[in-house]
Amino acid sequence: MSKRPARSTDSAAPARPGRREFFVRSSMLAAGGFLSIGVPGLLRSTDAEAAMGTPAFTPSIWFTITPDGRTTMHIVKAEMGQHIGTGLAQVIADELEVNWDDVRLDSPLESVDNFAIYGLAYTVNSGSVTTEFDRISRAGAAGRIALIEAGSGLLGARASDCHAANSHVIHPASGRSISYGEILQKVRIDRKFSYPDDFRKIPVKPRSAYKIIGKSIPALDIPAKTCGQAKYGIDMFLPNMLYGALVIPRSRYGSKVLSVDDSEARKIPGFVKAVTINDAMGKCTGWVVALAEKFPAAMKAASALKVSYDPGPYGSLSTSDMMEEFSELVKNVDAGANWVLEGDVDQALAEADKVLEMEYTTDSVVHATMEPLNATVQYANDEWHVYVGTQSTSFARMTLSAYLSKVLNKKPEDLKIFVHQYLVGGGFGGKQDYDEILAAAYCVHESGRPVKLIQTRESNFATSFPRTPTLHRLKAAVKDGELVGMNHDLACGWMGPRFYVGKKYGTDWLQLDSWDKKKVDIDQWSIGGSDHWYDIPNHRVRAWDSDRTTWAIQASALRTVSNSYNMFVVESFMDEVAHSLGRDPVDFRLDILNGKGGNRGIPNTGYSPGTGSDYYMDHLWISLPWGKDGTWIPYESATVGGALRLANCLRVAAGKAGWGKRMAPNTGMGVAVSSAEERQSPTWVAGVAEVEVDPGSGQVRVKRLTIAMDMGTAVNPGNIKAQIQGSALWGTSQFLHEKLTTRNGSFEQHNFDTYRTIRLHEVPEINVELIESGHHPSGVGEPASTVAAPAIANAIFNAVGVRVRSMPMRPEDILAGMRKT
Repeated sequence: MSKRPARSTDSAAPARPGRREFFVRSSMLAAGGFLSIGVPGLLRSTDAEAAMGTPAFTPSIWFTITPDGRTTMHIVKAEMGQHIGTGLAQVIADELEVNWDDVRLDSPLESVDNFAIYGLAYTVNSGSVTTEFDRISRAGAAGRIALIEAGSGLLGARASDCHAANSHVIHPASGRSISYGEILQKVRIDRKFSYPDDFRKIPVKPRSAYKIIGKSIPALDIPAKTCGQAKYGIDMFLPNMLYGALVIPRSRYGSKVLSVDDSEARKIPGFVKAVTINDAMGKCTGWVVALAEKFPAAMKAASALKVSYDPGPYGSLSTSDMMEEFSELVKNVDAGANWVLEGDVDQALAEADKVLEMEYTTDSVVHATMEPLNATVQYANDEWHVYVGTQSTSFARMTLSAYLSKVLNKKPEDLKIFVHQYLVGGGFGGKQDYDEILAAAYCVHESGRPVKLIQTRESNFATSFPRTPTLHRLKAAVKDGELVGMNHDLACGWMGPRFYVGKKYGTDWLQLDSWDKKKVDIDQWSIGGSDHWYDIPNHRVRAWDSDRTTWAIQASALRTVSNSYNMFVVESFMDEVAHSLGRDPVDFRLDILNGKGGNRGIPNTGYSPGTGSDYYMDHLWISLPWGKDGTWIPYESATVGGALRLANCLRVAAGKAGWGKRMAPNTGMGVAVSSAEERQSPTWVAGVAEVEVDPGSGQVRVKRLTIAMDMGTAVNPGNIKAQIQGSALWGTSQFLHEKLTTRNGSFEQHNFDTYRTIRLHEVPEINVELIESGHHPSGVGEPASTVAAPAIANAIFNAVGVRVRSMPMRPEDILAGMRKT
């Protein structure tokens, strides 16, 4: 790793560049056709200093090599603590054959949102490495090819007789070499590679030739984060800016402000005004923001404001109301939408020797990121500038464009909006909504000054976008000692309608009109995970949408999305089936993880770039594996092996955990398997939990978690293990404690004193086993969380004979169950 501190991702108001930086950036403009790519301000040698007029080498949009020999990787994905920049840089650097000490990172979105160049900037689904691996590998290989061609010419040799290594082009026959920096100081490399056409022809390394991929390299952003140089959205400061604090609205969604009495707020020094946010887009409903010269004054003013509300259509809604509605919904079987429909489930149930029927529930969960939501907005010179840490600068800009077009009565294309990306202090799916940006922009419009809106922890909870509560009713048909049928009925709020808002909800800026229930009757983001990888001849999953729940709580995506509750239910129920058959839960799962039929995955046909990896919105690239017709195109080997790879993970996890060993009284082990967020792009994972249950209180102590994961190719094993451990803790916390409830249209928990998360003394030993199968890499930040909860629940049963069918668990229920057994 380089001993130089990593460059901060500070995106503060652009300062006037020095002479040297201006010269470098001008050179890059000539070479690459765009500005805003950070380059070193300190150069290594006088030779490099003298050569600053030589253009930098930017063969594609993913990296730049400057004449001093340093390589800057341009990372469009949001950094949320997952160190994604280092992983992506390793992929490029390996193919490019650069010295890792010469590598650094920047975000090309930190000065302006270069949408026309980089396409959709969106960081979700643990999908950054998965979606980018192939094309950035080829980008690195393309750069290496061009450098070898230029370097061989300077060495007086044929390109075919030379190779690259350690930032040098080498001619083995003569023993001579020339560094990348020297090449760029002597010649201008004009060769460019188009994507995807030229990329199809570029060969990449075999796995056996990797030098940097597969190494546990310390993350490049750690030094800046450790010494305080790293900047998050909440660190932003602009001259003359006001601070905004939100008054907690009467209802989570749909309330209306009737009047605002600011008489008490005016007594607070520094208070400027109260702004009722225009909710023309159906966002920020019931929002009033107190503006002041300092944030403490803004918080005091927000508490002092007396706001009168109409509570709106959801003002009396509570969690119990939602659950009652779910129960009524699933009674109308004809209204359910089929997500899985294989065989004849009704016949299997009718002919079964035994039918198991169970009900499961899960509560809402909130993201609760350490950095509360915030946004700083400035309007100057007919331009809107947003400074924020977000999971999508692109959608942030589009959303603000749609909003301002309504507020200002302008066409979106006439608005100049730039989104400056900062580090994100925790995302988990919770920083892909943009209400703070809209409210801050409206406050700028009303005050004529820059505004920094900061959510307090309390207001952040009150206006959060949580995971929906759910109700599940399951039936299993058992005949001749085998599981021959399974029915899974699921009712919950659907997050899809909020994202595919369309004209119905006043957001036609992306022409997302497709959410028409007459045409689209399912939401994969809310049902995914129920389409598991077990071979069951008759299998049906039906889903019901509680539209009221969706809008009342603003149901949204939370780490692993629907897998976080569906895998708890599926894996707990499969354990119940195993025990009802008198089968060992591991052996039972292995028998039906046989890879038959649709569970075999896709054949290993190879992946060709440009044949479905990009969905074009106008002329822009979207870094998600969508086909041009909007259909999902699986990446090469993402599902190669299918359920058999999942079975292999189970064997590894069970073996490492010592499955079957003798256990002490009131202790037990439980097992679960899962795939990642989408069936078409899974990461295979199995988990074993070891727990101890206090017979006097029903309290559960998780002693140990063993996680085995097959992510194909491990780009940075050390970082992957850290991500898996954090993810497993996330799932454990949800099972043990986390619960967000609604009463009278508002969330009842407003801070960590009432919203309980896992505590340090509850953290178990976590053992991680990586299975490097050599296939295409898949995401690692989310999947382990989906096996933690069911594995713990199943371990509780093995410890004390009590089934946990609700999440989070309730010790009193366990205690009551123990007294019955």
